[in-house]
Amino acid sequence: MPPKIKPAHKPSPGSIKHKPQTRKVSPKVLRPAREEKKISRSGVKRAPTQPTAEHEIHKVKLEAEVSPARADKILSGLLSGISRSRVQKALDLGLITRDGVAIDRRTVLNPLDSLTVALPAPEEPTAIAVKMSLEVIYEDAHIIAINKPSGLLTHPVQGSDELSVVHGLLHHTKGKLAPAGGAPRPGVVHRLDRETSGVIVLAKTDKAYHNLVEQFGDRTAKKEYLALVDKSPRLLGGQVNANIDRHRTVRVRMAVREDGRHEAITDWRVEEKYGPHAALIRAYPQTGRTHQIRVHLGHIGHSILGDRTYGKFDVPTYDNWPMPRVMLHAHKLTLKHPQTGKPMTFSVEPPKDFKTLQTWLTNKFGVRAFSTV
Repeated sequence: MPPKIKPAHKPSPGSIKHKPQTRKVSPKVLRPAREEKKISRSGVKRAPTQPTAEHEIHKVKLEAEVSPARADKILSGLLSGISRSRVQKALDLGLITRDGVAIDRRTVLNPLDSLTVALPAPEEPTAIAVKMSLEVIYEDAHIIAINKPSGLLTHPVQGSDELSVVHGLLHHTKGKLAPAGGAPRPGVVHRLDRETSGVIVLAKTDKAYHNLVEQFGDRTAKKEYLALVDKSPRLLGGQVNANIDRHRTVRVRMAVREDGRHEAITDWRVEEKYGPHAALIRAYPQTGRTHQIRVHLGHIGHSILGDRTYGKFDVPTYDNWPMPRVMLHAHKLTLKHPQTGKPMTFSVEPPKDFKTLQTWLTNKFGVRAFSTV
């Protein structure tokens, strides 16, 4: 027989009494809290903190017929409807106890053991509206396009309270972003890396969401990026057709791999050369893999300036180069309006930091421009 699982009774929290304050406080000190945003010591803007969800508590008693086995194997099969990862995390955090003593994955459980299982709440972040300044370049009842600044996430990510495009657009649209994207990513049909600036489009209705997702999936939506790269390519253009997957040892990075599961194709063309030292490249990704342009340009020996993940710029040669971030800009996006089918092109010029580096490279090394026809 399967074990009976009963939610544990949670006693109501007792009230806490505070000693009244008798010292007078100057009115200037009593400033109202600002809920829109918080700024960390590092200067990164934070979203308002939400109350942490309580653990989901269960009481479990193993049946007499259960064979002794490791806790991770028994519990993963007993808690129906509960993901294995939540059970594993609860074990790792010491949230599962036997007779009041925490157990771990390797603990051997025996017949008739009684357990208290506290399951962590799912960690999928929920985006909330936050007032912030965003440059809207187009908006109607179906879609909204903005010029995303560098340093801003596209959507909330697990384990972080950093602000994102979604936070700001939920406020701007009064919550009218397509729910089909899910709680942390309403309206998000494509994304830009945190340090990448430029055009990004979000859907305001589910119909628009599914249409745009299909356009990006079918590769009918066309994207153009500008990148300032290390060293001038010998050729004036080409194509990188190389599969991408997780790096074999550094799992937070992507890499070109012969056994990579994800097809990735990037066309590129040189627009300016700054002597042999750097170049301005226009990239046309046909696919949309994570970090694709950064990985592909690094793979052919022309890492994007400022990209310290896929390039080597923390050396004396680059000490005075004004490249405060990955110098990649989403310059242009062409797609069909999800409601009317009308072709639309959104384009924004690179921001000040990008142009500053262009000017610096020109002054230091000279510039040679190539026809874009």
